[in-house]
Amino acid sequence: MGVAAISSGGRRSMLKLAQRMTNNFCAGVCASTVHKWNKLNAGNVGEDVRVMTRKSVDDPGEPPGIVLSAATSVWLPVSAQRLFDFLRDERLRSEWDILSNGGPMQEMAHIAKGQDHANCVSLLRASVRVHTYTYTYTYIECTLPLS
Repeated sequence: MGVAAISSGGRRSMLKLAQRMTNNFCAGVCASTVHKWNKLNAGNVGEDVRVMTRKSVDDPGEPPGIVLSAATSVWLPVSAQRLFDFLRDERLRSEWDILSNGGPMQEMAHIAKGQDHANCVSLLRASVRVHTYTYTYTYIECTLPLS
């Protein structure tokens, strides 16, 4: 199945959402003087996993509530380019993404953000069957070239 065509307004909306998600992720894993973060201590979370929370009250374009960010790091004996290619290939995503529950991913839309094909925003869909129900999840993914 091919990638769906999206109107220019839909592309702009998707790019804005991807930008906001990227900004929130970076603010969540980086030290910031703008947002006050609280470390969350969970019983079964190891020392190598950082879980932080903050309250979102008056952030423009963001609903009020609690923002949760979690991060860890691992060392893998492969080149950065090989790892990047592996992580952004929707056909291989079920091998590492626990949210896919081992099922395949399908790229529904692909929006290039520049000359490099790796600089893009993708809309991905996964269908997960649990007992007699099928759940469909939609993901938005923003990737940047490694150069």
